[in-house]
Amino acid sequence: DILNHNSHSAADIEQGIAMCEEARAVLAGMGALDLKNLTAASVYADTADSQARHALSLGRLEDAAKLEQQVYDIAEGVLAKRPGDIRSMKNRSLAADLLGQIAMRRGDLATAGQHLARAEQAGEDIVRFNPGDLGSWQYLVRALSRSADLLRQEGRLSDAVAKAQSIVALADDDRLTASLAPMLEGAWFWLAEIQMD
Repeated sequence: DILNHNSHSAADIEQGIAMCEEARAVLAGMGALDLKNLTAASVYADTADSQARHALSLGRLEDAAKLEQQVYDIAEGVLAKRPGDIRSMKNRSLAADLLGQIAMRRGDLATAGQHLARAEQAGEDIVRFNPGDLGSWQYLVRALSRSADLLRQEGRLSDAVAKAQSIVALADDDRLTASLAPMLEGAWFWLAEIQMD
């Protein structure tokens, strides 16, 4: 877990990848890959997500996609055995989101749409499970934003505006226990930008 977090502040990206590789090897030895140790599996998936993001920043789309699919599969496996595993819920959301981003970079908007629909559902699941934690809402906001961006790229501006409006409407959600306004500041600017388009 420490190697995973430290990989984001490594001297360079290659060092961050090496830290993730080391962490994944340790976690695999603890039973992460065969789901014998569900906590290790959740940490493994989180670490693989970090490594995928590092790989993507270097333009290694294939490496990133392979790792992120593993993240999604492990998260699904953990949640099948331990449905309340919040870290795996977050891993599933992150994986679907990044797989959607990768598909968008490849110009495969249909596949991107499928992944982003899963990211939205995963974000909804996190909020439904833990609505009192504002951190849970960021997964839903991110997924909806990414879907709105996809709609914009497809030239479906009316649909993109409607999706962006659904994001800012979250501020009035009855499940909130505190203001979501700081998280939605960028969404308001982005909504105005889409409306200008």
